[in-house]
Amino acid sequence: MQIDKIIIISLLVTLSACSDSVSIKDDFSGKQCNISVKVQLSGKVFTRYPFRIRQQDSILFVMDLHGTEFYCHRFSYPEMQAKGSFAPRGSGPSEFLDTENIRFDSHGNICLLDANRSRIVILDKTNQDSIGQIKLPAKLIRTLDFDLVNDSLFVVPDYTGNYRYTLINGEGEIVKNCFSIPVSKKSKVASGVSLAQAWRSFLDYNPDNGILAMVTQLGEVLEIYDLKADSIINIVYGKASEPVFIDKGGYAVPNGIMGYSDVHVGRKNIYTVFWGRTFKDIRNNPNTREGGNLIQVFDLKGNPVRQYVLDKYITGFSVDEEAGKIIALDVNSDQPVVEFQL
Repeated sequence: MQIDKIIIISLLVTLSACSDSVSIKDDFSGKQCNISVKVQLSGKVFTRYPFRIRQQDSILFVMDLHGTEFYCHRFSYPEMQAKGSFAPRGSGPSEFLDTENIRFDSHGNICLLDANRSRIVILDKTNQDSIGQIKLPAKLIRTLDFDLVNDSLFVVPDYTGNYRYTLINGEGEIVKNCFSIPVSKKSKVASGVSLAQAWRSFLDYNPDNGILAMVTQLGEVLEIYDLKADSIINIVYGKASEPVFIDKGGYAVPNGIMGYSDVHVGRKNIYTVFWGRTFKDIRNNPNTREGGNLIQVFDLKGNPVRQYVLDKYITGFSVDEEAGKIIALDVNSDQPVVEFQL
């Protein structure tokens, strides 16, 4: 117990310049339950790496990270009948070099991040035609995730290593740079960019409560920010702690674990998908299933609520708190759309 106190005090001293709170997460002891996942029919659409799923009324949107012809597909829900594909792959004006995430504005229009072209494209909700795009500032260095704060303000991670996240307006201008990477120990790196690479995080924002959550792809760190109050609520370190990496010529080479792959901020809780596998195990077992089989749930202050152990491995998910249901993607299956009750 005395050792734990010393660790916490040390972390608080290190982060005092940028954080209001920091905690070490418990192991969900007594808060774990096994869940059997129900498989949904996924229609007749081929996906190579289904990565993000969003629900809008009776339509499911599935984003294929490595799409061959299209990056995004629409399905009726719960019937799971294919309704069409959009975001064609290609180098033309209306085509995409990649997509990283799907979001919606207040009108229901679709927002897609094309990282390779450094732009956010807005598509009409009815016919998926482009109705606008936002060119991201070049100084941000290949933005890999985003969310809407409102229809004229976006939040994106910062990969320069100078800040933690950045707010951008509808003209693609930086409005504000916020906080810094919450390193709990001194990382001797040659480049701030490599540190930012190692701390690559997925994010989600809930405009109703103003909570922004970020989870690290490497290591096991959950960051919780209050955008309305412009403050840090908590930095939560799990057993694997912060990302472990080696700096080689300004590039971060991971040397720890695969951590989180998605996060959702609800009304009362934060939901995450956690892999928790070491890169050593992944290298030694090339047939290991892609994705994580753990859904970790925290309250809005970062306190552990419950951990679900799934009988499938998922990459991304969508949460319906009212129905008590999660719809997720099993990249290892020919029928990737699955769901389970909370």
